[in-house]
Formats: sequence, structure tokens, C-alpha cells
Amino acid sequence: MTIRQDVDVLIIGGGASGLAASMLLSSYGITTYLASRHPKTSNLPKAHIISIKTMEILRELGIEDAIRAISTPPAHMRYAGIYAGFAGDGPDYGREITRIGAWGRGGQDVEWLAASHVSGTNLMQSQLEPLMKARAEELAPDSVCFNHSLVSFEEQSHGIVATIEDRATGETYEISAKYLLACDGGRVIGPKLGIEMEGHLAVATSVSLHFSADLSDWARDPEVLTYTILNPDTGIPCVLVPMGPDPWGPKSPEWLVHLVSFAGDHKLFDDEVAIATMCQTLGLPDLNPTVHVINRWPLDSVVASRFRIGRTLILGDGAHRMPPAGGNGLNMAIQDAYNLCWKIAAVLKGQAHATLLDTYETERRPVAQEVVATAFKGWQSNKSLIGAIGFSPQNSPEQNWTNIRNIWAKGDDGDTARRNVARTLPGLLPNYNSLNVAHGFSYPSGAFIPVDDAPYSPLDPLGRYEPSSRPGHSMPHAWVENLHGRTALGDLTGAGEFVLIAGEEGADWCRAADTVANELGIALRAFAVGGTEGDWLDIRGTWEQVRGHGPRGALLVRPDRFVAWRSEAEEADAESRLRSVFNEILRQ
Repeated sequence: MTIRQDVDVLIIGGGASGLAASMLLSSYGITTYLASRHPKTSNLPKAHIISIKTMEILRELGIEDAIRAISTPPAHMRYAGIYAGFAGDGPDYGREITRIGAWGRGGQDVEWLAASHVSGTNLMQSQLEPLMKARAEELAPDSVCFNHSLVSFEEQSHGIVATIEDRATGETYEISAKYLLACDGGRVIGPKLGIEMEGHLAVATSVSLHFSADLSDWARDPEVLTYTILNPDTGIPCVLVPMGPDPWGPKSPEWLVHLVSFAGDHKLFDDEVAIATMCQTLGLPDLNPTVHVINRWPLDSVVASRFRIGRTLILGDGAHRMPPAGGNGLNMAIQDAYNLCWKIAAVLKGQAHATLLDTYETERRPVAQEVVATAFKGWQSNKSLIGAIGFSPQNSPEQNWTNIRNIWAKGDDGDTARRNVARTLPGLLPNYNSLNVAHGFSYPSGAFIPVDDAPYSPLDPLGRYEPSSRPGHSMPHAWVENLHGRTALGDLTGAGEFVLIAGEEGADWCRAADTVANELGIALRAFAVGGTEGDWLDIRGTWEQVRGHGPRGALLVRPDRFVAWRSEAEEADAESRLRSVFNEILRQ
């Protein structure tokens, strides 16, 4: 056994978090080695919603266009619909019970447009990860190794030494790295380090089937992305999602169905039973689908007790697992990497003290707890809706039909049924429109300098996103212009750099930024934005409304586009102040 490679960062796991970390670190000039025990990227269809914030990251990494080319067009993901069955002989089969505006109605709601110049989308994990892998291989040739599994690892004084097995040949070799990123889904590394998963484990089993079939005769609503099917004849609910890729909508050639098998109920664990249950639930017992993959996974609602132990950091499913309500699992995994990788790069380049890495847990773990709790509550809200409708496998088909038809009935019975169902709809918000949870979350403490004003208290902690320039929040979106045209501030930030955005009279801050950048050896760009003067013009006044400082103030944005510091006005010694800001943020 010989040491095959000495790298800065060893990444174990080739899913969303591992591939994102590989791409980010490579783009920051950090050497990496990624080992995944699987022979190829995941063929599992369970994750498919890609949030605004995640698409901003993937845009920065250069794969947005490839994703847009095969993902759901916005016109086909404006609603989530709930239906009385799907197919059948009577006129009420497939009749809509209700529909809910979802994902900002394809990103067109005002608050979604105000959140970012980048929209979210829908694409199966099995189609996204190959795009990520190709880009990771492009950025780090010969350093993204699938079918290579972790045998053992040990932290030593200088770093991590890991033994890796090439599963094709059976040969083993060693990798030496300064840091280890555990992106293995919590299978090996976390348990070995004594990390516990806190919360609800395996409250149910989700069974997802990816298949091809022509369902265009029954899928009637092109604007609906998720069809919740309540078939009165079986009493079994399912969620049906068109998966394109050409065309999308009701004529989609590929589909995804989610079923749930509760604890103690193992009927759906058998392939034949799962397929038959799916066909019966759709009301198409004679359907002959081409099934591509069946995935069974425990429905957990858990957060890791630790996100960092020594030189090992935990990302993705090893740090948090949650029900699919809201579609946050894959997004959280990629955002973990975005939060962490700029910090590792700063430490490895000697720009920051290693204690900066402690802020990964300080920042991400509270967010994970909030998102996991919201997803669990959203999942439970589905049961509340079904209960309010009076839909149950314990009912006879006739009773299920009677209860559902009450929703459409005239008179007191109909009014009562509609009120009962309507009361449960707000609880579904986290499942489809939790913009503040997915995009507006903030960090309570970490690698930023908080302001002294009153604590931020959102009007709606779930759905309503309120842009804020408070340190610890995502930098607000705004369009700015110069003689060459219009651009989004988001495209002027990120990419591994700190960015100082000064007011129109903040030239002193920009000069100070140049001096401090040279002194500290950090990547720092500075420019001024104002309504009538500056390097960029805020002609519409949108930036002025959210920047939180005056013409002589400034805002410092981290490489992950979170606000690190804000000065509302000029200061006597801009250089000294900015120098102390970086020393505090980077824990020097």
C-alpha cells in the first residue's frame, strides 16, 4: 500500500453535497479527491425540486444552462393539485378537489421575482447529478473517483489519512488530506465519530417509482407539477409528478410516483406489489409501465448532533434528513457545501484561522433544525388534509366517494366539508411555497458582525420572504446598470470572493478595500452603487430600499453571498475599520 495522493481536502461521497464541494473547492484553487463507493451517480428519483438559492450556486458553477435545457419549464410547475382519483369510468374520477399555487406559481409571484434574478426548477436527482459530476471532473481531472470506497480513516497531527479501495480491482491505497468532508449520507463516517442523529427516525417508508407510460388521457392540467391522487376505491394516496424531459406536462413520457408504507406495513417493499399498488391507485390496473427504478427510503426527520469533529466536517444527509415536504433535502446538501467551502479555502490559503470552520456548525445546524422541523410539520399536514376530507383505507369506496363528493355539494353539508378542508390548506404552505424557509433563512451567529438594532422577526417565518441587508442574511437581489447594460448584483458577487458594495459617496471604502485586500492577501472586490453616481447605477432605487446604509456607508458580502458586515455611514479611518472587520470575521 502506497500513498497515492496528497490533497487539501478528501471528499467521501459522490452525491449532491460531495459533487458540489468538489466543484466549489476546485474553483477556489483547492486540491481535492472525491471517492464514491457507487459505480456511477445516483439513479434514484426521490429528490427533484431545485430551489432558487441552489440554482444560484449551480449558475456560479457553470451548469445552469445544462440544467435548464432538460428541467421543467416554469409554465408546467405553477400549481400542486389534489384530485379524486386519476382514471376511472365515472365523471368524478380525476376531478379536482383543490389546487394550490406552488413554487411562486412558476417563479412569477412578485416576492419570488424580488428574491433573485435566478428561478428554481424541477429536475430529478438522477438527471442532475451526472451534470454535476461532469463539471466536477472538468474542474478536477482524475480526482473524481466512483466505485472507490472508504475502508478506514484516521486523524493525525498533520491531517487525515484514509485508506480507499478500488472496488473494480480490489486494490487499496492511501489518501492524505488536511480535511475530510463526510458526504456519505451518514453511513460510515458520522457513526464512527460518535455523531448521533436527533429527532424522528423511520416514521414511514417512502416508495418512489420512476417509470415511462403515456398518461396524457388522464393528466389534464399542464400547469400542475404534483398531482396528489386520492383514489376512493383503494383509500391509498399517492403523488404523481411528470418528469419530462420532452415534452413536459400531461404528455410527459416519464413520471414519478411516491407511495408511503407506514411502520409495520411492508406490503410495498416487494417490487410487484409496489407496481400493482401504483397502478391500482392511479385507477389503471392494466397499465403496463416501463419501470426504470424503484427506490425505498426511510422517512426520517433528524439533525446530526455535531457538524464538525476535528478535521472532519459533515454535510448533506449525514448532517440532516427530512421528509420530502418542501423538497429541501438536496438543496440543503448543496447549500452546506457552499457555506463551508469558502471557509476551508480561506483556512488552507492562510487567510483565516482554523476556528473559522467552527462557524459551519454554528450557522448551518440551526438552519437544519428549522428546515427539518418545517418539513416534518408539512408532511404531517398532508395527513390533516386527508383526514378533513374523510379519506381513509379503512372506509369503503362508497364512503370515501360520499365524503369527497360532499366538497362539491350544495347546501350545509357542502359548506361544512369545504370549510373543514380549507382550514387545513395553510398547513400545506411548507410543502409548496416556503420561500422564507428555503431562501430567506438567516444565521443567528457565525462568520459575520451583527448589528445592534432590534432582532429580526419575520412577519411570516414560512412563506413571505423579506429582503434584508442585516449581517447573517442573504444579500438582497437588485438590478443595477451601467453603460454596458443591466446586471444583477448577485452576478457581481460569489465566485470565491468577498465583495464590498459602497454607497454612491463611499469612495473611501473602495480605496480602503483595495489596500486591505493587498495587505491580507484575500480576494476582495469593491465598487459603488448609487441612484445617480457610482460604478453601477441603481436607477430603480431597489438597492437603496434594502441596502441598510446611507450614501457614505458600505456592505461587505461573503463568498457565499451572505452579508458579513454593514456600516451605515462613513468612518474616520476606513482602512483600520475594514482591517478589524476581516480580522473578526476570519477569526484572526
